[in-house]
Amino acid sequence: MRMLHLPESYAGKSGQMMNHFMILAVLLPLRTCYTSYSQQESDVFPVTYLNVSKDLGLQRLLVEWDVVKSAHDAELAMSFEIQVCRIDEATIVRTEFHNVTLDKLGKPLHWTWDSDIPLECMSHAVRIRGKAEASKIWSNWSLWETVPGLDTSNRSGPQIFPKKEFLAEGSDITFCCIGGKGQAIKKFFVSPTVDVFKRTNNQVRLLTVENLSHDKGSTIHFYCYDEDGRLHQAAFFVGKPPDTPKDFSCHTQDMRRVTCTWREGETYLYGRNAPQYTLSKTSSPKMALCKASCSSEQCSCSWDIGQQRIWNVTVTVENPLGKKNATDVFDVNHRTLLQRSDLVTGMTANVSKSAALLKLADGRESKDVK
Repeated sequence: MRMLHLPESYAGKSGQMMNHFMILAVLLPLRTCYTSYSQQESDVFPVTYLNVSKDLGLQRLLVEWDVVKSAHDAELAMSFEIQVCRIDEATIVRTEFHNVTLDKLGKPLHWTWDSDIPLECMSHAVRIRGKAEASKIWSNWSLWETVPGLDTSNRSGPQIFPKKEFLAEGSDITFCCIGGKGQAIKKFFVSPTVDVFKRTNNQVRLLTVENLSHDKGSTIHFYCYDEDGRLHQAAFFVGKPPDTPKDFSCHTQDMRRVTCTWREGETYLYGRNAPQYTLSKTSSPKMALCKASCSSEQCSCSWDIGQQRIWNVTVTVENPLGKKNATDVFDVNHRTLLQRSDLVTGMTANVSKSAALLKLADGRESKDVK
């Protein structure tokens, strides 16, 4: 058989073409992969929606935002930088990084921030920027979204915040006095005198009390004067949240009524603000079994048990600063305490019977033992 010999020049060109195709076969997938990766790195995903509201009860900012739909469709892992600014002080008071993987449902994102001063005292603003986690390129910052404080309102006369009546001993708390529109605050102070850290501008003054103590009295008073001599004052009770009821246990003396006892702790709050106790079945916390009474730090509560023998009861103590509870599960058959009169009668009967038996054994007396 004769071999077909290609011209040398043609064979060389064919080899070069084969090499070229092989290189393309390797490079094309790499190019596709690189293009996809570099696109993710170079794409910018700006914040398209930002809303900020406040919960004055919790003194908390509630932040909601979103980005472009393409980021959700790609289920990107993203990083967001969030900044909170106090406008009157022109300072960034919080910077936080928030990482999240988006989903195709397109739900907005959420973040919360608890303020260390009453949100009424001054206006706060939030801005956000984002990037894909695989990228080094951040989007532009969103515009500042502002939640106004009462320093921007049209009120007349000074006001003191926070508007709470009770303060927990040992806490750090910042108070502010806000002047009316266009009114400067001239004086803001506390009595009895405690160590405070002061910050001020013309319309808003701040006082921060650290490690609030009960030592100087159960109430503290704040006084605020504006430049027209108008006065606003506020009083706060200083106390403690209740302790968990100590030595909580239940017993019966007659198998008809159960009495539960416990020791209460000191809260420094009295009268209508004193701790309130509720004893109930654990399964029905809103249905009280009895009314508790306390004397000399000892509390008790009694109720008729009927035919029920197994009990699961909870005592709950609550005051304006908090709530605690303790639970006891028991069988009344195992929690029986004899009354003292029953105990004495039983002991006397046993002694008399023993004496009669001894006399009979000695043969000195033969009367029947009854």
